[in-house]
Amino acid sequence: MVDSVYRTRSLGVGVVGLPDQYADGKAAKVWQLYIGDTRSRTEEYKCWLLSLLRKHGVQKVLDVACGTGVDSIMLVEEGFKVVSVDASDKMLKYALKERWERRKESAFDNWVIDEANWLTLPEDVKKPGDGFDAVICLGNSFAHLPDFKGKNTKAKKL
Repeated sequence: MVDSVYRTRSLGVGVVGLPDQYADGKAAKVWQLYIGDTRSRTEEYKCWLLSLLRKHGVQKVLDVACGTGVDSIMLVEEGFKVVSVDASDKMLKYALKERWERRKESAFDNWVIDEANWLTLPEDVKKPGDGFDAVICLGNSFAHLPDFKGKNTKAKKL
C-alpha cells in the first residue's frame, strides 16, 4: 500500500495557537472503536437524516468535522456527493482508508476527503460549481470550537 494514500497535509500539526488534542491518534482510535462502525448506526438515525436531506432535494453535502467519516460513508452509500473535512489528520485516516478499500465503487472513488479547520473553512474547502446543498456537522464537534473571547456567554447563561 502506498503511504501517500493515507497522508494528509498537516501530518498532525495542530492549528497555530491551539493545542491539537488529536495529534497522537488516540482519540481517533477510540472514536473508531466505539462509534466508527457504519453498520451500528441506528436505523432511526439513518432514516431521519436521509429523509431530511431528500425532503430538501439535497445532492451535494459538506460534512464538516467528519471525524472518521461514519456519516459521510452512509451518505456516499446512499448516493449523495459528499465532501468530508476535518482538522485532524488522524481522524481522516479512517475515512481515507475506507475510500481506498472501496475505490472501485464510483461513488467512493469520487468522494472528496480533505483537511480543513473551523477557522479557515471557506479557504480550505473548494466548493463545487454552485456550492453545497447542505452542510452537516454531526457528533460532538461543536465542543471543540475555539472560544477566543475566553468565555462562552450563551453557554454560561444556561
